[in-house]
Amino acid sequence: MNPNFIWEAVTVLLIGYCLQRIIGKKTAGEMTGLEIITLLSMASMIGHAVRGDGLLRTIITLCIFVTLLLTIQFLAIKFNRIEKWVMGEATLVIKNGQILTANLKKLRMSVDQLEAKLREKGIISFTDIKTATIEMSGEIGYELMNHAKPVTLGDLDKIVAQLLQQQQPQQPKQKDNLFDEVVRDGHHKYIPSELV
Repeated sequence: MNPNFIWEAVTVLLIGYCLQRIIGKKTAGEMTGLEIITLLSMASMIGHAVRGDGLLRTIITLCIFVTLLLTIQFLAIKFNRIEKWVMGEATLVIKNGQILTANLKKLRMSVDQLEAKLREKGIISFTDIKTATIEMSGEIGYELMNHAKPVTLGDLDKIVAQLLQQQQPQQPKQKDNLFDEVVRDGHHKYIPSELV
């Protein structure tokens, strides 16, 4: 038995780890189909290399996989058509509290599965949702109706300011006091000289 295979296996695993770090940190649910296939292919190539299919050939193949993935990701950032084709796009599933069943069918998702995703987000009724989408990662994105939105600190500050403003009594305008001119030794308001 050739002891070099141990070093070759360690080398392939380290290179595979480095290439995986280049691909980026994502959970399986956040990955696109292309990223998953690339990672599975890399795992298969690492398995073949450990079996003894050739260190250099395995390293080159792994680098080609990662280079292709990075190239496609770069092109997807530059061109919307490529992004839609490779990564997909979000699909609207609820609009103004109504489920769009045709879009659910396209996603091959049942209403029960949609309800489960909403319950995980703490949403108890479809009528509380203005819009909801199933994102490319399979996660749900949503916007609540105004009546279901939580109050933010900014909203609370506005309400408190309005309440405080309403509670402060309006100071009545001071009426002219005829005794003020005696105290001040003159008229407060301008009076024509012929009337003085």
